[in-house]
Amino acid sequence: MPILKGREGELKAIAHLPETVASSIFPILEVAPATGDPIRDAYAFSAKARDSVPSNMAVAIDVDYLGDPDDGPRGPLRDIAEDFAFWGIPIRPVLHLHDSGRRLAEARETTELHSGQAVIRLGGDAADPDDEEAETKITELCRRAGTTIEQSTLVLDFFEVRSARDLLRVEPLVRKCVAWARRFPWESITVSSGAMPKTFTDLPTNTATPLIRSDLALWKRLEEPDIGFGDYGIAHPAMVVGGRAPLPSLRYTDDEVWWIYRWARDNDGNKAMYDLCSSLTEADHWPAEGAGYSWGDGEIARCAEGFGGPGNPMLWRAWGTAHHLTHVIRALGTAQGGLTR
Repeated sequence: MPILKGREGELKAIAHLPETVASSIFPILEVAPATGDPIRDAYAFSAKARDSVPSNMAVAIDVDYLGDPDDGPRGPLRDIAEDFAFWGIPIRPVLHLHDSGRRLAEARETTELHSGQAVIRLGGDAADPDDEEAETKITELCRRAGTTIEQSTLVLDFFEVRSARDLLRVEPLVRKCVAWARRFPWESITVSSGAMPKTFTDLPTNTATPLIRSDLALWKRLEEPDIGFGDYGIAHPAMVVGGRAPLPSLRYTDDEVWWIYRWARDNDGNKAMYDLCSSLTEADHWPAEGAGYSWGDGEIARCAEGFGGPGNPMLWRAWGTAHHLTHVIRALGTAQGGLTR
């Protein structure tokens, strides 16, 4: 259950997933606050998502980063729900304990338009999940949003877990929250966290640097096969708006680490990407299937051969995300003896 930024790179990646992968993931798509106008931002998201979300993929929409409009009947979640219903794409609203009355009213309209199901997300950028607070609020939250606990997926989101120290701090809290959650008849329970840094400016160029996937390490330490795995794809958990264009780079997922590739530009734009991709296809962590592993790997292999353009930061994010989602589904299928939904 990846938590993905609802931006063009991530949407392009899921648009290119094969059916076996698309039907095995249930992403939360976070709508980005690009303009400061929640209605405009919701419209921009819907326009990009319309031709990207596969018809066989269940998706949840999280508009928590968007504010409520000042006035008028329209709302970002309501608008997105109406668009997706018109296109015949089912969605679930993501609920938070701090949601306003207006946001919960929109969530109710969303559940009425769609399946009646929801995702309840505890924790995030402000605080870890609080089972004691949830105990007092969860039933009323579901009622106001027009759903039930039985119809809801629970996500315990521990946001950023990037070190052994983080793992030691978070693991007891995760176990406590999971034990609490099992007292309720949730549709499913997922533990989610992210381990990607905000920036790579301190990493060397023209080489691949391994970074530990601490989010995966946390889930493995639980040893709970019935608890779903959630991550933030290949992004840092925080919602970042703006920023400088990166050097030619890729975030390439392996079994226990990400390989971070950064190549110097040398005053030739993004042409260094050709050499970067060539280096990746010659590395030990390049999959045996090569270009056939995922759409993203196909684009990397093409670039390594010098065909077509070198891409841009949006496409590099898409290539890496497509590879990541494919890799995670394969790894989980092996670990669990095959996926079930």
